[in-house]
Amino acid sequence: MMTDHPTFIIQREIGESSWFGFSLVLRKPHKNKREQIVHKLNRLGFECRPIVAGNFLKNRVINYADFEVHGDLSNADYIDQNGLFIGNHHYPIPDAIRVISKF
Repeated sequence: MMTDHPTFIIQREIGESSWFGFSLVLRKPHKNKREQIVHKLNRLGFECRPIVAGNFLKNRVINYADFEVHGDLSNADYIDQNGLFIGNHHYPIPDAIRVISKF
């Protein structure tokens, strides 16, 4: 249902995934529309959060770390700007998945 979704790239199950939530990244045609999409999802009853794996260099805690950056962080920046996270629940969520699949 969510494979090849026109708006979102969804994380793939690899047998070791943590399904406490779902990470969604906007496909390039929807790039930079994160705020609008989050607003619409919120109106539909979904709580959205940033993806933890965005560009960690933008987190203030990095000021306390000794680190080096190797190469370009364009993928991290893309996820940071165009990714969102929707939490999972302990009850069945097929209706919620259907809503997002039609998004």
